[in-house]
Amino acid sequence: MDSKHGRMKYSKLIILFLICLFLITSCSTRPYRMKRAERLYRQGQIYLSKGNQEKAIAKFEESLSLSRMIEFKPGMAHNLNEMAIIHTTRGEYVKAREILSEALAVYKELNMEPEISKTLNNIALTYVRDRDFKEAINRYEELIEWDNKTNNDLGVAITQYNMALIYQNHLRQYEEARKKYSEALEILKMLGNKRYIQLVEENLATLEP
Repeated sequence: MDSKHGRMKYSKLIILFLICLFLITSCSTRPYRMKRAERLYRQGQIYLSKGNQEKAIAKFEESLSLSRMIEFKPGMAHNLNEMAIIHTTRGEYVKAREILSEALAVYKELNMEPEISKTLNNIALTYVRDRDFKEAINRYEELIEWDNKTNNDLGVAITQYNMALIYQNHLRQYEEARKKYSEALEILKMLGNKRYIQLVEENLATLEP
């Protein structure tokens, strides 16, 4: 009887030890995998900066897969954003928007305000590249609404400038272009951003009668 009781006690100790070992291993593995995911992401950025899209997207996909495995959500969204940029440059606009929508949802979940702004801008750019200028304007309006909400005044001014370019060069709506240039200029003067002030003034001057 004592022998049986001893064996049961020993078995419980073994199980408890294995559980503790599993928990320790799991805790130590996740930070390692996070660092690996980050390293793969940086490698992808390096390849992309050198113009090697194939190797870049392979690194981003590997990093994304690892980030999904460990639920490393910022890593997931960053990789998705980079992959979408590549798809946009390839003219794969629908695919780019699908990926950007997923990234946007993650950024919103994490309340990462600057990244939400960048992703909304990237979505608008897919429509610009796709020459769907009316939808691009709609997306820029959505971006302005977000940047106003988060007090990103420079972001609002830059988006208004981009909208003005579309109205002027593609939609031939010159009064709308003038309005957007003027709105952007007002904000930029308030911010004292001389670089963009000069740029907007030069474009606004081309609309003067």
